[in-house]
Amino acid sequence: MKDIPTSPRIAQIKRNRKVGRLRLIILLIILFISLVGALSYFSANQKILINKVVITGNSIIDSSDLEQSVNEKIVGRYFGLFARANFLIYPHSKIYKSLIKEFSRIESLSVKREGLHTIHITIVERAGKYLYCGVIVPENKDQVGENCYFINNDGYIFDKAPYFSGDIYFKYYENLSGDNSKPLGLQVFIPTRFHEIARFIDGVEGLGFKPIYLVRSSLGQYSLYLKSAGSNLNPKILFKEENDLNTIFDNFGTAMGEKEFANEINSKYDTLSYIDLRFTNKVLYKFQ
Repeated sequence: MKDIPTSPRIAQIKRNRKVGRLRLIILLIILFISLVGALSYFSANQKILINKVVITGNSIIDSSDLEQSVNEKIVGRYFGLFARANFLIYPHSKIYKSLIKEFSRIESLSVKREGLHTIHITIVERAGKYLYCGVIVPENKDQVGENCYFINNDGYIFDKAPYFSGDIYFKYYENLSGDNSKPLGLQVFIPTRFHEIARFIDGVEGLGFKPIYLVRSSLGQYSLYLKSAGSNLNPKILFKEENDLNTIFDNFGTAMGEKEFANEINSKYDTLSYIDLRFTNKVLYKFQ
């Protein structure tokens, strides 16, 4: 195959086109770098930077801790170029996810921008109605209430609780299906079971008793301890895992509706040892 000779003029045209494309590419690169540089510079203009964090809805979580967490997310630049605090590109999703992860007491929140300079965080905190306080009840009553954690209405352990003396909160003692030394984020019971037990406890209270804590053994036996009379031992109500709580509560309610039974329980309450609901259609009890 013979080479076809190329005229000097055609060769020059090709060289000119190649040089032109190279110049265009270089020009586009320069323009792109200039544009990025300009955007980078103006992204940090004080007139369009977020410089204020407003927190509302929190009563227990410290506002300064929340503000610090948000400010840490908007400091610096993306890729070393664009200011994170710019109102157009601030890390909304990262702020939301980090707050939910860092503060377990938060049940829900919203992150909204107000104007050019303000982020408004609205917090809904979990309600702590119960406490999880370990596997067994301390022998020393002064230690009851130490090392406890708040539980929400679904049985979810969400925050470390300060020391509470007395019976301000109802307490749960049991072996969790997880690391008992690190109970945060665990369930005391699955929500449906927790609701069943909570209704049972509320029902017992409605019969005139004062439940103060619940202990579940590894064998699935429950002991619902009641407030004692004076310095006496706490009486308890016994039931087991397989009991239908509605049935045993109906049995107990029926028994308390009997004048003779109720009078004996109430008149001798200071020596009451236990009320046993573990057996079908029977309510057994014992005094000390």
